[in-house]
Amino acid sequence: MTMKGSSSLGEKASSQFECGDIVFWKKLGEEGNIGMVYEFYTVKMGGRQIKKARVASFRDAFHYEVLIMELKLVSKAK
Repeated sequence: MTMKGSSSLGEKASSQFECGDIVFWKKLGEEGNIGMVYEFYTVKMGGRQIKKARVASFRDAFHYEVLIMELKLVSKAK
């Protein structure tokens, strides 16, 4: 089976975010987290391009790599 088109997984969802946005995300079975997006990038996983974001957490000051589709917009960058 071949895929048509060259858009990556999360490409459409990534159009609503930009660097500086405040976002929320939650992993299954874990407490939710909130932070600021500071970088977007694409990685190849399982033969497919996947859009991810690097986010600086406000809760614990760590940096996370999160799938774009896991993010929920809290506030747009000004």
